[in-house]
Amino acid sequence: MARSTAQIKSQMIDAKNQETDLQGLTSTSQTAVWNLILFICAGAINIMEQLQDLFKSDIETQISNAIPNTPQWLQQQAFKFQYDANNPQVLQLVDLIPTYPIVNTNLQILTRCSVSNGNNKEVNIRVAKQEPPVKLVTAERTALVSYFGVIGNAGITYNVISIEPDLIEIDADVYYDAQYSAVVQSAVKTALYTYLSTIDFNGYVYVAKIEDTIQAISGVKDVKINNIYVRASYESYANKHTIYSLSTGTNARYYQPYAGYIVEETTTSHTFTDTINYFAQ
Repeated sequence: MARSTAQIKSQMIDAKNQETDLQGLTSTSQTAVWNLILFICAGAINIMEQLQDLFKSDIETQISNAIPNTPQWLQQQAFKFQYDANNPQVLQLVDLIPTYPIVNTNLQILTRCSVSNGNNKEVNIRVAKQEPPVKLVTAERTALVSYFGVIGNAGITYNVISIEPDLIEIDADVYYDAQYSAVVQSAVKTALYTYLSTIDFNGYVYVAKIEDTIQAISGVKDVKINNIYVRASYESYANKHTIYSLSTGTNARYYQPYAGYIVEETTTSHTFTDTINYFAQ
């Protein structure tokens, strides 16, 4: 940011005062030759710094309007996607910049988006809408695929993934102070729900953090994780995956949900209520 002429001149005077040979320049008159020289130079420097600021601003604007097709840029563009079931939102390229004729933030339905590299010349774009997140309906997903076809690079396949959340089953033994009998079970489930809901979209579920989450509940003395199973929503419960098992020694540190987000297993007798055991002490 450009300094003012007064700031520049003040700094020049400070520098002048450090020079022994210039100690005699003490006149306070605004018309003193040395004062005029400093003022003119300070004014010129001020104008130059203003021009540099304008140049910097212009370059930054050009960069921000560029189409780098980085994961960050694609994610930013995804959140600009607009959808209206009754009024088609048609994306246009104006000076090669993707834009809608009318930008309406109320129609920007995506709340979650993650972009990652897939196989050769493929980009995986995981998305969800609403809070808590849910998958897009078929028409919304189809429109989003078309959207990326407009803004994306030629020769690149953009895989738009928007499905039901992955599911997790936690088999654990929780040892707690008997004084907390009335609240400990609901507190543990609430804490696990909170942990799962606050994981970054397309982030990782960590086994250690599941244990830490339960351990942090008031009244809990100890916790033993026996098994942790996960599955994508399109997989049957019989085809679940073991990421941690005390009996078999399976000990993956984390799991990345295929859908980008994850919730409690819903299969009967395999919910948190069914598989987390409580022992009063």
